[in-house]
Amino acid sequence: MASAFKSPNFGEPRSPNTLLQLRAAEGLQRLSTGFARRAIPVLRPWSVQLVTDWGADGKRLESEVSNYSGRRTNAEVHSLSHEIPKFKISSAALFLESNIRLALPNTVFVCVVDPTVGSDRKPIAVQAGNNSFFVGPHNGVFDLVLRGLNKLYGIVKAVEISRDSMHVIKREQGGVKAVDGDALFAPAAGAIIKARGIPASLGKEIPLAGFGEVGVWKEAKIDGGKVSGHIEAIEHYGSFVTNIPSTTQLNGAVPFGMVLKVTGGESRVSLNVPFAEHFSAVPVGSPLMLPQGNAFWHLAINQGEASKRFNFIVGEPITVEISRPAQPS
Repeated sequence: MASAFKSPNFGEPRSPNTLLQLRAAEGLQRLSTGFARRAIPVLRPWSVQLVTDWGADGKRLESEVSNYSGRRTNAEVHSLSHEIPKFKISSAALFLESNIRLALPNTVFVCVVDPTVGSDRKPIAVQAGNNSFFVGPHNGVFDLVLRGLNKLYGIVKAVEISRDSMHVIKREQGGVKAVDGDALFAPAAGAIIKARGIPASLGKEIPLAGFGEVGVWKEAKIDGGKVSGHIEAIEHYGSFVTNIPSTTQLNGAVPFGMVLKVTGGESRVSLNVPFAEHFSAVPVGSPLMLPQGNAFWHLAINQGEASKRFNFIVGEPITVEISRPAQPS
C-alpha cells in the first residue's frame, strides 16, 4: 500500500466539524456594494454522481440511489458515466481524477468498477475536507482523486461499510446476493445523503494513519530523455490517454518542439510525433503528443481520432523518447 493520507496541518487529524467550519469560512462570497462588503455563505444542495462500467444497466443504479436517498432530501442523482471500460480500475481512477472539479461540497461520488467483487477488498466511504464524499470499493478507483483532494483539503474520515449496517444490504435476488453496487453502495450513499455526512452506523472507522492508496495506478518512470508509461484510456475524441504527467521533462526540459518516438510494448506500434502545446500547432489530420491541462500526456490527432489510426492497446506499456531535439528558433 502506498503512503497514507495526511492531515492538512501535518498534525493530528482535524475533526470533520472543524474542517467544515474552516471550509465554510473560506467559501464565503464577498459582494461589493460600492461602500462596504459583506459575506454571504454559499449553500450547495446535495447531489450524487455515479460512475460505473455497467453500460445501459447503469440507469438501474441511478434508480436505486434515488430510492435510498428519499424524496424528502431533494438530492439530485446524476449519471456522470456508465461507459468506463469494463473491469478497468485505472481507467475509472483516471476518469474521476479528470473530473475532480466536480468534487464539490455536499456531493457524493459512487463508483462501481469492481472486477474483484466478492473478494476481501473493502467497501468504503470517504469524506474529504471540503465535504465531498466517495463510496465504492477500495480497489484503487479513488486513488487519484483522493490524492488531489488530500493536497487541497485533507481526508478527514474513512469507514469500512458494514454489510450489516442496514437490513436492505442483506436482501437476495434469485437466491444470490445482489452485487455491491445495488445492495451496498446505493444504500450507503442514501444513508450519507439523509445524515448529511457519514453516519456512525454505516461502518467501522478506518484510522487515517493506516488508510492510503491501493497502488493500482502505475506511475510513469523517467530516465533522462526517455519515459516509460502506459496507455490508460481512450477519451471521447479518440485520443490515447497516457499515465505520463503533463509536467514531465525529458533531459531536464519540457519537450515542446521536440519530435518524440512512441513505441507500444505489446502492439509494437512505433511512430514519431511532435510534442506540441496545442492542437493547432500541427496540420489538420496530423498526430501529436500534448499535455492536457494539469493531467497527463495525450497522443492525439488534430481534428481526428488517434484510436482509429493507431493500434495501441489500452493498458499496454509504452516508451516515449526523444527522436529529434527541439530546433532553435
